[in-house]
Amino acid sequence: MYKELNRFEQIVFDVCALFLLLFYCYAAVISPAATQYHRGIYVIITYILVFLLYKSKSTLMRVVDYLLITVSVVTISYWIYNFEAINYRTGIETTLDTVMAVAGVLVSIELARRVVGNIFVVIGVVMLAYGVYGDYMPDLISHAGASFPELCVSIFYKSDGIFGIMANVLATYILLFVLFGAFLEKCGAQKSECMWPEHWP
Repeated sequence: MYKELNRFEQIVFDVCALFLLLFYCYAAVISPAATQYHRGIYVIITYILVFLLYKSKSTLMRVVDYLLITVSVVTISYWIYNFEAINYRTGIETTLDTVMAVAGVLVSIELARRVVGNIFVVIGVVMLAYGVYGDYMPDLISHAGASFPELCVSIFYKSDGIFGIMANVLATYILLFVLFGAFLEKCGAQKSECMWPEHWP
């Protein structure tokens, strides 16, 4: 997929990937980053890389890819920049907060569709419909329900949503293990490990 990118897109991809590597190595070894930067930078760069790699086939739709990248950068940057203010006004979000949340959730669904497939969209739509129309469900699984914008606000801003525990685990542990594994593979350590059993008595 990387080879299918044009030269400009390859440069952008390399710069983003290198920045991701350096930032989290610095955060892990020298100085931990604040929560909004630690999770937000991981998410924002991941979105950019995914929309670059999992691109649309037609030239016209490629413009849509760049639009999605722009929306991703704007919405996630908004969360990073207004992190403390959003936390302080939880429950009384502004109209702009809600618009950013809805846009961020819709972009996230499209991103997951490209990586996982249409089945994710189906599951996501069913779960969102359950969140909105919960008061129409059987008593065993019914709940008060919420509007779609309210659900998006919860998904986008709260600690169990897009920037929640999973983003923290991926940015703190998984990313570093993947980088370390890639480093060992490029250094030839993988071949050495495969040869160890041959030298055992």
